[in-house]
Amino acid sequence: MADDSYETVAITYSQPETAVMLSIFAFYDIPAYALGSGHASVAPTWMVALGGLQIRVHAEALDDARALLAEIAERPQAVRPFIIPEPILNGVIAVLSCGLGLMPVPPTRTGSTFFLGDRA
Repeated sequence: MADDSYETVAITYSQPETAVMLSIFAFYDIPAYALGSGHASVAPTWMVALGGLQIRVHAEALDDARALLAEIAERPQAVRPFIIPEPILNGVIAVLSCGLGLMPVPPTRTGSTFFLGDRA
């Protein structure tokens, strides 16, 4: 493994969650970046199709990053709430609103994936 290699520790599907994760790593002086952030800034509604944003950290800080993510993974994930509680009516309202141009396509409700495995 090269000294300048980076490894994926998480995949996120929202820009705010990616920004928070990168700021956590920056606070602990862990070199990290989000692969695919350029695509997300141009077409955020395609994040599921593009496989999300890969959060990559430097290989030397991999254990520290995984330890931080393990603490985060213990907590329940925040999920974007529905517009209204009724699922079918919520879907109808979302589709009509998007079709009429009243609101942008809503972000995905897919949660992040953390890679907490041991180093190979």
